[in-house]
Amino acid sequence: MEYLLLVLAIVIPCWYAYRQSVSGGRVEINHVTTLTFGFLFYWVTPLAVRILSVHIDFALARLWSVYFRESLIVPYALCCLGLFLCFMLGDGLGVRWFPARPLTSGETVPRLMLSLVTLCGCLLLLYSGYLERTNLFRHPEPGMNAIGAARGAVTACLVLLGCAALMFSVGQRRTPWHKLLANGYFLPPLVVGAVMLWLGSRLYVASLLLMFLIYQTNLRQRLSLRWVVAAGLLFALVFGAIGSWREGSSPTSALSNVLVEPMNGSLSLVHYLRYRGISWFNAPTALMGDFKNLVPTVLMPDKYKRLKKPDAYIPVGGLHSFVSFNMNFGLAGTAVFWLLWPMLFRYLKSRMSDVLPATVYIMGSGWLAFTFFRDMFSISLVKAIFEDSVVIPCLIVVLGRLLTAACSPEAESASLPPAEGVGAG
Repeated sequence: MEYLLLVLAIVIPCWYAYRQSVSGGRVEINHVTTLTFGFLFYWVTPLAVRILSVHIDFALARLWSVYFRESLIVPYALCCLGLFLCFMLGDGLGVRWFPARPLTSGETVPRLMLSLVTLCGCLLLLYSGYLERTNLFRHPEPGMNAIGAARGAVTACLVLLGCAALMFSVGQRRTPWHKLLANGYFLPPLVVGAVMLWLGSRLYVASLLLMFLIYQTNLRQRLSLRWVVAAGLLFALVFGAIGSWREGSSPTSALSNVLVEPMNGSLSLVHYLRYRGISWFNAPTALMGDFKNLVPTVLMPDKYKRLKKPDAYIPVGGLHSFVSFNMNFGLAGTAVFWLLWPMLFRYLKSRMSDVLPATVYIMGSGWLAFTFFRDMFSISLVKAIFEDSVVIPCLIVVLGRLLTAACSPEAESASLPPAEGVGAG
């Protein structure tokens, strides 16, 4: 039974992701692709390790056998499989209700507005870097929240700069990549991203790179399946090597570092399953409190101290998303969430000719691979997906429209005083 459920939990998501992402040997990286990757990497990997732990030897084998009791394997596997089936159902309904429209020349954001956003992002970056200079370049240690807050402030600036570069790119679908990268909107996020990699912060940079791959395959041209597979393997090795270097290990342990990522994040899962079990219904009271994270770190430097920590075991910083979902919604509520979630993405995807739905879709899909599955809701749903992917792009578009209206000839003529003699009679 356990082996059958494991096979189904792997085969069904892989089949559905292939069906929705690959056509004629060309790949479109979309919300199904990224969510399926995160689901397999963070939800199914712990299940596979537990079931196969009798055949393999790894560092946490004994601890896993103690926490992840045999009686919990089948219920957890059934939950994973059932929730992904809800996602498939919702996505199928979304395809039917919101069919894809042909790409046309839609609305764009004025370059002046994007330049102002980039300038503000650079100024906030300099201010945050100066304010947090003591903790920013320190080697991260368990329990050192100040280091996480410092890097979080810089990462927020990186995401803002990346958002401006992405919004510019959406309006330049026919511009060659070498010209796009040479544009002034790309230089700041490229530099800041390189610095964050040097500091050992990988996942946000990885998510931004993934967003531009989503942009490429949805708005420009699909990529060959072979290229995507090769690039994915290289991607994993490079970011695994960065993680090994951050921990002071040998770069040759890059692959094992990648595999340890879902294992460390799942310690909170196995602890929760053993001591709390799986609930059917829960109220999202913790999620409501997580919306305090919308306040920028620059305005509230002690924000991380004020945020209420989830009532869960979090040994290495990350909180498994199955725990977050069960604590806030219960199994039934999570099923409804996973049913409605892909419909929203299908709606946005059907309107990608315009810059706002395209940006929201691309950024939201990019967060689904890593942040959505490994971080607390205060970071994943509230900060990354709601604030960074919805609120900020909406503000940029609205301010861009106001700027366009203010600079239009009609607005200028309306502000001029009437000429002498006009209206006399």
